[in-house]
Amino acid sequence: MDLSNEKLKQQQDQYAEEAKDYIDRPKKTKSILKRANNSIQKNSSLSLVFSPVRLFIDMVRSYQSGEYRNIRRTTILKVIGALIYLVSPIDLIPDFILGFGFADDIAIILFVTKTIFEELTRFSDWQDEQQKARTQPIQSEDAY
Repeated sequence: MDLSNEKLKQQQDQYAEEAKDYIDRPKKTKSILKRANNSIQKNSSLSLVFSPVRLFIDMVRSYQSGEYRNIRRTTILKVIGALIYLVSPIDLIPDFILGFGFADDIAIILFVTKTIFEELTRFSDWQDEQQKARTQPIQSEDAY
């Protein structure tokens, strides 16, 4: 089981290349997002470790809807690639191996999170601002 940074980068690059087939095809990407979401919901014991996956899913949705474009194309490809890897049945370590099956998935998610941390933080901050804007009551100038 080789989960070195070099091997993780190789896997990330391979799946980011595959993500090029998804980035401009919202219907195809929606399928990956749904499968990734289902994967983390099914594995509730791993949901804390997979919390970046929720951000990845939100980031891709916001990117594809055009709401959020303050992101490099290479970053969104890495994110989609990581999600493809997560749902792929062909892993470095097959998911059905109890106790170890998700080790490579976790490693890839954490590796990508580390490599895009700045942009992920910027997206998370933007998302928080959007949430605040939606939940703040609208104040009329006439009320004063």
